[in-house]
Amino acid sequence: MKIPKDGVEDLLYEIMYFSPVELGDERYTNKLYFQTEIYHRTWPTLMADRMSHQIEKLKHCEMGIVAFDDEFRKTHREAVIGHCKMALAYLDAREARIAMKLCEQCMPATKSSEPRLQTDPNAEFDFLRIIALSVLACAARRVKFFQKAIDALAEAKSLCLAGGDSIQQHPLLIALTLLNLSAVLGDIDHDEHGLRWGLEALAMMYNLFSTLELPEMVQAYYLSLACHNAALLNVKLGRWGDAQELVDEGIEFTKILGENDDNLRSKLITIGAQAKHVPEVFLAEAVNALNGWSEERGVWNLSFWDFSLFEMKEVIRVLQSTLTLNKIIIDQKDDDRRYESSVENIHLSDLMKAVVGCHCLEIITIAGIDFYPRKVWRRVKKRGFLETRWYASALNFAEVLGGAQTPETGNYDGLLLELNHFMKKVAIALLVVANETEGINLSNNGINLTSISMLVNALSDAERLPRTRPCRQLILRSNDIGVAAAQELAKIWDAAEPPVEEEVSSGSDEFADEDEEFDPTLEPPERDDLMGVTSLDVSHNTAIGDEGFQAIVHGISRYNCFKVLTANAISLTAGGCLMEGLEQTRLDTLSLNQNNLGCEGVTKLCEVLARCARLRVLELEGCGIQQEGAKALRELLRSHLKLQEISVAHNKLCDAGAIEFCSGVAESSLKSVNLAYNEIVSDAASESVGDMMRSCHSLLKLVLSGNTFDHMGPSHIGKAIEHSRVLTLQLEEMGLTADSMMDFLDQGAAETQDLQELMLNKNPIGDEGLAIIAESLSIGLKNLRISHCGLTHNSQAILLSLVSLSPNLQRLDLSYNDLGPKGCADMVKWMDQNDKESFSLCFLELSGCNLADEGFQLLVPIMGSLRYLGVRDNGITSAGLQGVMSANKMVKLQTLDLEGNHIGEPGLHALTERFQKEHKRSLWNPKQLTSMIDLVILRNNDISPALAASTEAFVKIYNPLMTILW
Repeated sequence: MKIPKDGVEDLLYEIMYFSPVELGDERYTNKLYFQTEIYHRTWPTLMADRMSHQIEKLKHCEMGIVAFDDEFRKTHREAVIGHCKMALAYLDAREARIAMKLCEQCMPATKSSEPRLQTDPNAEFDFLRIIALSVLACAARRVKFFQKAIDALAEAKSLCLAGGDSIQQHPLLIALTLLNLSAVLGDIDHDEHGLRWGLEALAMMYNLFSTLELPEMVQAYYLSLACHNAALLNVKLGRWGDAQELVDEGIEFTKILGENDDNLRSKLITIGAQAKHVPEVFLAEAVNALNGWSEERGVWNLSFWDFSLFEMKEVIRVLQSTLTLNKIIIDQKDDDRRYESSVENIHLSDLMKAVVGCHCLEIITIAGIDFYPRKVWRRVKKRGFLETRWYASALNFAEVLGGAQTPETGNYDGLLLELNHFMKKVAIALLVVANETEGINLSNNGINLTSISMLVNALSDAERLPRTRPCRQLILRSNDIGVAAAQELAKIWDAAEPPVEEEVSSGSDEFADEDEEFDPTLEPPERDDLMGVTSLDVSHNTAIGDEGFQAIVHGISRYNCFKVLTANAISLTAGGCLMEGLEQTRLDTLSLNQNNLGCEGVTKLCEVLARCARLRVLELEGCGIQQEGAKALRELLRSHLKLQEISVAHNKLCDAGAIEFCSGVAESSLKSVNLAYNEIVSDAASESVGDMMRSCHSLLKLVLSGNTFDHMGPSHIGKAIEHSRVLTLQLEEMGLTADSMMDFLDQGAAETQDLQELMLNKNPIGDEGLAIIAESLSIGLKNLRISHCGLTHNSQAILLSLVSLSPNLQRLDLSYNDLGPKGCADMVKWMDQNDKESFSLCFLELSGCNLADEGFQLLVPIMGSLRYLGVRDNGITSAGLQGVMSANKMVKLQTLDLEGNHIGEPGLHALTERFQKEHKRSLWNPKQLTSMIDLVILRNNDISPALAASTEAFVKIYNPLMTILW
């Protein structure tokens, strides 16, 4: 390394001259001089004779012939130093043998046989001899005369340390001598001995440079040189940790050197690669990433490396220290791992912690999927060409503005499906470690035993980063979870340590405190420091079966804070229904839909659930339940007074089973009952349903859809409504006609003030039935759904009557009825002419009603009073949307659903132009009332992907508050 000489004192200059640091041009000039034709590869006879003459003069001084005064001392010193410089010039010119002989020639000049002269402090014989010995050792080392080099440096070391505590030589000279000795000892594999003197030299330099004024670059060069030497010796001794530390220190010093490091950085990287057991090129990339030296500053592509454990450790170190790294790319194609899965999982988890904890890291790309490390639930939308150009700054503002609120559940449904197993593990580790949401949805991602082990490891890790949250809700629907994967999944709760609480007494509704009745709605406050998943959904993993389900239940039973288990369609049979241990948990919800449990399985299940005192919700849809199973449910309902919701839809209770079931409900505290599609037909069964409604005073919701009652059925239900507290009644697809509705409403349904929601979809009631509903409808009704009910345009006046006489009606679903363009004209006119206080309707569904452009435009007057307007599949074209947008009426909707129409570029242009103007107006005068639509749904229209992309970019700038779904 070469630096200017300015400001360096003479003694330091002489010491540094004989080191790798070049001060000024003297050493280079000498090298060129002794490479001329006169001296090139030739013994410098004249110069050698001068040194011989100087040695003779010294002998004359020893004999007293010549005075040993200051002038002689100065002349002698200059002669020896000059001779050593000449030897060094020959060494620089690769003439090591000549240099060695020159040093040997001048040795007599560096020592006197006369004690008076030798001990004269002004003569500096020891200094001169150390210099000559050092050059001799370097020359001998060059030609591999290692013993000669060691002998010379051993003598030089003895001279340096001869003074004991009162050191006579300059500390820098001593440190450089010890460093040279350490290097030569390493050459002959005396590594332990060499390391001792190498570390001694390094320590001396640290102490020296804290007080000695030397250029910063010189200090950094010497320190990095000493670190390199000590690291190399540690590697040879197998002391990997010490070598790694020294390499990292040395590389830090090379930052100061820049390009003048004499390849010290690359040498340190070579040693570091051996110490860290990583490829040399990988470590070079790591150093560049740590310091921002790569060609793509701030980006580190790890896709070309195999993610060994040692490589992951190095990446972690870089992430913990870097201030410049902005993006990491990981796309590992090799799915054949060479390491034990559990060990690899731990390192991947630690790696993702480092990713999340690296504050300068903005993006991590895993197999082409971009994630924000500290907001993993936010999807990163890759910008198009236009979005990276002239209005990119405004787009950044729009991106920050939207979607900043943390959702309750991080939704990653299907996101990882195309990834190989290793990349799934990487992504899963990130999603769990960086989780900020209550739950994580990993459905439809092909997760199997290989990747689920990573999930278990990450969820079980007790060390959590600041601002992150433990995952309490885990959704794993439609994956590749089999028996082995289920057994692995059960280990999630092994590490969970729930708080100690009072035990629930078996077979009782009370807790240990007899004076206080248990209330399942009163749960202990959630604590962020509690580990453990409290809600699990493994639905539609058909390979789980009985054995896998039993393993999951066994794991859950070890965690008494567990609450919700959803296991629909997992091939569960009666053999897997002995779920011992669930009573020890806080089980609140159990869903086992679409499993062939049969009556035997339901009977076993009820025996277990009778001891689960906190159970509130039970779902057993499509489980093959018949009369015997209904009897078991009856007994459960009678004894379990805390159960609030039960669904047994799509079973085969039939009439006898329904009667048994309803008798149990009548004595329960249920709030919601679902009996849909159970082949309930007879009058006796419908009468038992009516008795259930009257007897169960807690019942608020009843679903009877898909059961085609005999002619007296609607009457029994209608009679019971008046004497019940039912608020929601679903009677879809029951074959109800206008006559059925007359029987239903005439028997008391019209008299009740409690009924708030009535669903009659897919019943052929026609216009006549709608007229009966409009005349007899409960004044308290808030939600009416009559989709697919055979209504026509003749119901125009009836709809007017319905809305005008129902002041509390908020939601009206008329979809897929042939109303035509003018079917809603009277209703719209009445709503337009009356104040908003006169009606409550805010949700209007008119999909599939053949409105066309004319009917759509007739709805403009009420678009200022509705929150939701659904007009899917109505044959609406661009002309219709243009007409709506050009109308001089207020449009104030939260959602406008235009899916499945024929809207093209002209209509889309009209939409964006209208609301661009409205947005500008609101910016000029924020208090002015302007039109606005929060969400426009335009899926399946005549809009090309290119048009959608350009419009999306336009909307982000000129109307950032509007969202369009394509």
